[in-house]
Amino acid sequence: MVKEIVDEILAAEARADEIVADATLRAKEIRERGEKQREEILAEAKKEAAALLSSLEEETEAAAREAEALALDGGRREAAAVRQGAAGRVTDAAKAVSDRVLGKYGITAL
Repeated sequence: MVKEIVDEILAAEARADEIVADATLRAKEIRERGEKQREEILAEAKKEAAALLSSLEEETEAAAREAEALALDGGRREAAAVRQGAAGRVTDAAKAVSDRVLGKYGITAL
């Protein structure tokens, strides 16, 4: 009877050792699978982040070009308005100067 109890204890210990060994092996496999998945997820996230950054850079550059075009167009319109307004005043100023010079020296007509 003592031998049977000892045999049962030894068998239980052997089963426990097998269970621990199997659990350790499964834990190792799970950890390795998790590490591999982590690396894959990280690589994919890096790709997505790079694509997003590239897209944002393109959008930013397009918006900057559009803003630049609007500013240049506004500047051209303002310059054209100044030129147009100045053209009449230059002619008027030239006539006024001419009239003053001619009047100063007593010339009334050419």
